[in-house]
Amino acid sequence: MIVGYLDCSKKNISIDIQRDIVNQYARENMCTVDIFLGESDIKNIKDNINSKNNTLIFANIACLGSKLIDITENIEFLVSNGFELISVKENLKFDSSKETTQLLKGIKLSIDIRNSMVSTITKKALDDKRAKGYKLGRDFGFKNKRYCWNGKEEDIKNKLLSGMTRQQTADEVGISIVSLYNYLKLNPELKKITIGAVND
Repeated sequence: MIVGYLDCSKKNISIDIQRDIVNQYARENMCTVDIFLGESDIKNIKDNINSKNNTLIFANIACLGSKLIDITENIEFLVSNGFELISVKENLKFDSSKETTQLLKGIKLSIDIRNSMVSTITKKALDDKRAKGYKLGRDFGFKNKRYCWNGKEEDIKNKLLSGMTRQQTADEVGISIVSLYNYLKLNPELKKITIGAVND
């Protein structure tokens, strides 16, 4: 059976263009696509096919995944389940042959090499920063200096001192009661003034 696979993700070219590419390939190679399938997970295709010796034609290699490791795993899975794969754009064919096995080994090796290079380069860059005296990461106990009450401090203070409860104040200025309590923790002098002056 000849199956046209359509990648339904929005990261690829449109489904209509994919279908046209697959149909054109079939015409040029004197064959007919028996069925078109689109699955969010390409591995589900095998559940929709009952026959053996199936050929899966797709528009481009990106149909098999957005990452190289995903593409490799999907190729291995489909080939091990009896599919011959044809990627039209790249003019690639994957099957149970030794050539496919060697190609997949080469891809996996390139992934490992790339990951090793990224790890080494990142570590070297961090070591260079440390050697130059840069302190990496956040200081112990560091908190983001931007707060939801930024620019509202005077309003908060006036409302609390006028006799509003803390909940009313939080509602009026548009922050949560938890944020207000955090603000008061950072402004203990205001907290002391409002203790007993307002009813929560």
